[in-house]
Amino acid sequence: MTVYEPLLALNWNLLFSAITVLVLFLILKKFFFEKVHNFMEERENEVRTQFETAEENNRLAEQKLMDYEERIKNYQSEGREIIKAAKDDAKVQAQSILDDAKEKARVAIEKSEAEIERQKNNARRELKDEIGSLAVMAAERIIEKELSDRNQSEIVDKIIREAEEERWS
Repeated sequence: MTVYEPLLALNWNLLFSAITVLVLFLILKKFFFEKVHNFMEERENEVRTQFETAEENNRLAEQKLMDYEERIKNYQSEGREIIKAAKDDAKVQAQSILDDAKEKARVAIEKSEAEIERQKNNARRELKDEIGSLAVMAAERIIEKELSDRNQSEIVDKIIREAEEERWS
């Protein structure tokens, strides 16, 4: 026959085990749990301050980014203004150069026209002198002898040929 033993029997081993667990718990609580708890609180505070610092840094970074974007917009508009001013200056300078060139061309044309007029006058004077000398020469020939109409036209043709030959030689 078998004897049944109760499930929970009170013996000295169980009592010493319970006391050992209780003492161990108190020792751990005194030396370990408080230090771990303090370490965890410090770590939590550290993480919290790092998050707060990170949020502040993000806010500052975004503010700086907006400032830089605004500056870039200002620089771009200033660049456009500088380019526009340079184009305007170039147009003014180009117009000045064109005006100077037109003035020089006008002066050159006036000088050329004056030179042409002077040469025309010289040519007219030379032509008058030549015609005068031809008339004198023709008159001398006509006076030398009286001529008939036929002889007179021969003499005039001869005078013209002689004048041409003298002129070109």
